Amino acid sequence: MTSRYNCDIKTAIFDFEKDDLDRVIDLPGFRDLEVGILINCVGIGTEKIGNLVELPAGIGSKIVKVSLLSCIKMLELILPGMAKRDKGIIVNIASFLGWRSLPYMSTYPATKAAITFYTDTLVDEFKHTNLKIQCLIPAFVATKIASYDPKDADGLYVVEPTTFARQAVRLIGNYPLSTGCFAHDLQAALCNLVSFWLFKKLFVRLVILGVYKQRVDEYQTRKEQ
Repeated sequence: MTSRYNCDIKTAIFDFEKDDLDRVIDLPGFRDLEVGILINCVGIGTEKIGNLVELPAGIGSKIVKVSLLSCIKMLELILPGMAKRDKGIIVNIASFLGWRSLPYMSTYPATKAAITFYTDTLVDEFKHTNLKIQCLIPAFVATKIASYDPKDADGLYVVEPTTFARQAVRLIGNYPLSTGCFAHDLQAALCNLVSFWLFKKLFVRLVILGVYKQRVDEYQTRKEQ
């Protein structure tokens, strides 16, 4: 990448689950870093589908810290500098699962709904500046957080990561809210054609408690082997 794009790459390691979020600013070189583009994509999902009692103890608060509080903390650190320079791009990654409340996955969709709402307010607050703020709400992408491997992508229901990234990057700065790719736009349009009551009845029973629960269980079993 350095030779192809004639750029320098610097990396820093931070555990958003176990480390104190207030110490992000202490990462080497962070205080002097002029950030032009911030992609807020830190997150974890549940390793099991079930109600709050059936899930591992503490997983809910862990998801909130990693998936939501990390996003807000990075904005608190980066956004003031962007506002002062009156330039910059922010992309917050939410999820289509945050579209409505869904049982048996309670905490993860809730954090993504919060990110969507939070981003929407920032768009209004900074609409008279040159900052570009966007929220992406993808459906299933073949990544570990969704319990999919890249080979599992079918191109419609589950999108391959590079395909999603290639389409999503073209939307940066153009739309404040987007699914990020055509396949997920199509899914969102179809979901909006039916009432949420019917969608919830079918999606929870057939997908969350059916296909996806089996997928998550099998994925975790493979990880443990």
